[in-house]
Amino acid sequence: MLNLRETIDRQVSLALRDLLSAEEAPLACCSLSRPGFLDYTLSLPMKLARTRHRAPVAIAQDLQPAVAVIACAGLAEAVAPGYINIRLSDSFVADQLSSMLGTEPVVLLQKEANGQKIEVEFVSANPTGPLHVGNGRGAALGSVLATLLETQGYRVDREYYVNDYGSKMKLFTESIAHYVFPMLGLEHPMPDEGYHGAYVPDLAQAIYDRKGSELLSLLEEQRLAVIGEDGKELVLASIRQALEEMGVSFDTWFSERYLIENGWNDRVLQQFRDRGVVYEKDDAVWLRSTDFGDDKDRVLVRRDGEPTYTLTDAAYHFNKFQRGYVKSIDVFGADHIGHIVPMQALMKSLGLPDDFLEVIIYQIVHFLRGGQHVVLSKQTGEIIELADLVREVGKDQARVFFLLSSADSELEFDLEVAKEKSFDNPAYYLKYTYARLCSVERQARGTGAVVPSTASPADVSRLKTPEDRELLKCLLKAQDEVDDAARTRQPHRILYLASELAKSVNAFYQKEKVIQEDTGLAQARMLLVLVSQRLLQAYAHVLGVTLPESM
Repeated sequence: MLNLRETIDRQVSLALRDLLSAEEAPLACCSLSRPGFLDYTLSLPMKLARTRHRAPVAIAQDLQPAVAVIACAGLAEAVAPGYINIRLSDSFVADQLSSMLGTEPVVLLQKEANGQKIEVEFVSANPTGPLHVGNGRGAALGSVLATLLETQGYRVDREYYVNDYGSKMKLFTESIAHYVFPMLGLEHPMPDEGYHGAYVPDLAQAIYDRKGSELLSLLEEQRLAVIGEDGKELVLASIRQALEEMGVSFDTWFSERYLIENGWNDRVLQQFRDRGVVYEKDDAVWLRSTDFGDDKDRVLVRRDGEPTYTLTDAAYHFNKFQRGYVKSIDVFGADHIGHIVPMQALMKSLGLPDDFLEVIIYQIVHFLRGGQHVVLSKQTGEIIELADLVREVGKDQARVFFLLSSADSELEFDLEVAKEKSFDNPAYYLKYTYARLCSVERQARGTGAVVPSTASPADVSRLKTPEDRELLKCLLKAQDEVDDAARTRQPHRILYLASELAKSVNAFYQKEKVIQEDTGLAQARMLLVLVSQRLLQAYAHVLGVTLPESM
């Protein structure tokens, strides 16, 4: 499917090549806007007026003949105060509809592979307990963003970083041990900052049931190691299950312990030394991160010889770079906003490309039930785990509601609305709309009406009503908008596009008759029905939701 703005940009630039100087030629690009139905407006004459010292409208009149003959133009006219309006030709539009009609939905928005690898890291919650509902927003954003980037021709790997090393894992292990040891006739104190969730005794019981006799035969250090490893694996299993139930999967579960035990911290520390960006003070090793835009220098190795999270973060992202990724996109919650500048400084201090790391921060989610804010705690009986949320409202509803606003805005998630079968529920609205389109197609086939496989200029010329044109506009602008959403890293816009298309479909259905005696108009409108079906399916593929053929 063509990005029409890019296509017209190329055609305009080629058509005006002999009319523009070398300095003026770049101005022809990105001069297009789309104000109307099948119209694009070229603002190039307004830009050229500054250097040519002529009235923009006069320049527009000079350029109009060359623009008028580009392949996609049915009409090009110079208008005051200095624009060239381009109306797409019926034949060009028919070609686009035919292409969409002949393309499988799963690849309808897909561009050719470009050979570049991108890694999207998201969720990455510590494996010290089940996923909280707040993790759901990062899961939805990261999952949809990864699929959205695949439409741009990238090879995208989805990665979960398992923080299975360090002080938090030690506290987690000792917290479980506090409950396991008495089952063995032993004692182990609960650490002051230990984990007190109700799931901890459950983990202890599961570990005892699996490894009780083995644990008795081990020394305490070995016993703790087994408890910690088993506890981590049990938690990771619950995390995987919760994410799978939400339709979220990962290509890689990358272990922090693997990173450290395989020498990546040492390797990166030597890289820093070779680049002359570290120094020693107070028996610790420091990075001169202020030389790279940070607000303060950062400790890499503490005086006790233990690496800091800063060093491990540097090692992890250097490892990503060594794995051949041209870009790492990290999707973090709002509590990580202070990490952006230090992380960018780390990348620069390693000598990585300036655009290697992107960080997307998403704001918090407020949960409502029947319009009232709810406190998520086990004491009140309300859900707190992501798995509970998904089981209550459903996979598709969870994914859609976590995408209701841009990542940089706080989000309200109404649990009751998410379960409603009403048009107030955007997930239901998409499903209902798709089922309606399928019903129209079944009815057409059942009555022997023409169900076209291609579009003709005559078909396009028959689509004249505001509802016809609004729906056609939604279809033709899809690739432009999807490309913009990918470029700006805004996966929620795919939900907006799908919802906008659904709204146009239903307005069209309410106002216009598809199956009718005028066979030419019936065929033209069936084209809109069939292409809308495919495009809704394409959006649903990116969103990771399913659309039923009947409801």
